[in-house]
Amino acid sequence: MNTATAQGEFDYSWQVLAPPTGISDNFPVSEATGGFLAELSEFRGRILHANGRRPRFAREGGHYADDDPLDLESFHVTVRADGALIGCARVTPLPEYSRSFIGRRVGPSYLEAAVNLMNLERTDCVEPGRWIVVPSARGTDLGRLLLLSLWVIGQWLDKRCLFGAVGVRDGQSTMVGRCGGHLAPGIDPVFVKEYDDELSVMYFDLNHPPPRIANELRRVKRILDLPRTSMERG
Repeated sequence: MNTATAQGEFDYSWQVLAPPTGISDNFPVSEATGGFLAELSEFRGRILHANGRRPRFAREGGHYADDDPLDLESFHVTVRADGALIGCARVTPLPEYSRSFIGRRVGPSYLEAAVNLMNLERTDCVEPGRWIVVPSARGTDLGRLLLLSLWVIGQWLDKRCLFGAVGVRDGQSTMVGRCGGHLAPGIDPVFVKEYDDELSVMYFDLNHPPPRIANELRRVKRILDLPRTSMERG
């Protein structure tokens, strides 16, 4: 875990948590616990609910939740201010196409075709998701830093490409493009009712970040403070 001061307003505490299953005992990153995943689900559900815009995230008694089985297979980046979650994102080694978020929302055959068209294997890829910040932090540097952390985690996992479904309505796809993202070949945007948004599938070529992005990634690597090489990951 590392901390960084952002815009002189808060001391932001950053942490990367590994999936609770499928990692070695000497893995140098803390595991996501059940309590953490419950906290994360409530945070994401509350922000995604957006005062009723996405009602599926509401639960009885005024509670919120965004549960997803892929959380158990994902690396989670969290940002806290004074102990409270204010931002998160996750990176998942791309599972079977039908289980991926893109596969479930856009169609597994489209994602598989894009991977094949780009001369990749599924195991070369990761899928990001749940890139979320609190409303009060929108328009600050926090969202961009979280987005750039996806580059860093993907590279740290020795992957070649990152494919993600990105919202259009609130400008997320525009920011992804500014951070080196490209539209995935052969996949048209689709409207997803539960998110009240049109989703575009975009990708980062993890081995070839644009020069200006590569410069920014150095800063994010320092913030995340991850082991430098795969050898250190055991």
